[in-house]
Amino acid sequence: MSYGNKPKIPVRNVYYLLCYAWNQLDEGEIVNVGTDDSQEMADLFARVLISGTNHLLRRGLERGYESHQEDLSTLRGKILVANSARRMLMTQGRAECEYDEFTTNTLSNQIIKSTVRLLLNLQNLSADNKRGLKNLYRSFNQVDDIRPSKFLFRTIQLNSNNRFYRFLLNICELVQMNCLLDESNGVYKFKDFIKDDRAMARLYESFILNFYKRETPHIDAKSEMVKWEAHSSTDPELRILPSMKTDISLRSGLKTLIIDAKFYSKTLQSFHDKKSIHSANIYQMLAYLNNIKARGGIDRDAEGLLLYPVISQSVDESYKLNGHVIHIKTIDLSDSWQNIKDQLIQIASVL
Repeated sequence: MSYGNKPKIPVRNVYYLLCYAWNQLDEGEIVNVGTDDSQEMADLFARVLISGTNHLLRRGLERGYESHQEDLSTLRGKILVANSARRMLMTQGRAECEYDEFTTNTLSNQIIKSTVRLLLNLQNLSADNKRGLKNLYRSFNQVDDIRPSKFLFRTIQLNSNNRFYRFLLNICELVQMNCLLDESNGVYKFKDFIKDDRAMARLYESFILNFYKRETPHIDAKSEMVKWEAHSSTDPELRILPSMKTDISLRSGLKTLIIDAKFYSKTLQSFHDKKSIHSANIYQMLAYLNNIKARGGIDRDAEGLLLYPVISQSVDESYKLNGHVIHIKTIDLSDSWQNIKDQLIQIASVL
């Protein structure tokens, strides 16, 4: 076990975490995120949006039908007879018409344009990214600039041929959620979500699960419910007991490994100058292993792994508790991406 200063996760590694967490690594690798060593998250997402949207422009922007209703002297689409008569438009040689137009002014393109504009409002963005975003904004001159809401992102429906749009919209949603207006001076700032333990915990867990799904096809990787091995005369359906769901369950034909992916601002907790793993993590893992063994087979001797990112301590320990083997390890997210992959593959090699 070693102790050191808290490493900073390079923005390029955060990008890969996101690509895996969204299950969109192929789409993410299409994008050129540059070769500089900038540590500004806003610059990273600006580069992703510039490169990714230019890729869309070369392919051609998504188009869809947009409904219009207006007074026309040349008939188009469907005439709204009642409205035209009530307004006596016929006497003017006009009619109220309703028609659909095939256009790039779709909701997806509107969100991308609005996100480009939002990034342009950020201070401290690099000059190169500012220029790239301004050029992008002009390319969307036929698209409306809107104010997206969280609800709007949920209403977008994309077909299987538009997976790259989904990737860019994920970037847009992340930017929209983290660009905050400082009302004291009217300046937009990008919130460093790496400092948000809850956000990073969700990201880290999704990354680990999807990494194993993609990179170890010979291993069954999933999150699963674990049934309590319990009985009650007062609560026979065990409704009051909390549900148990693993972060990641890995199975080969020979072995089961239950992984709990934990992200904390400090890997170890301190009490009276004694450093230790968060006790709740151990109890939770023991609950998984004690109850999953009833399934028999390879689950009877399932092992557990508490997997932390290196924050201030690197850890690699193993224990046998109540007959169960539990490993406690860290991976260094400040390392090169290839080394991170190698560390995770090595963990799965025991299966």
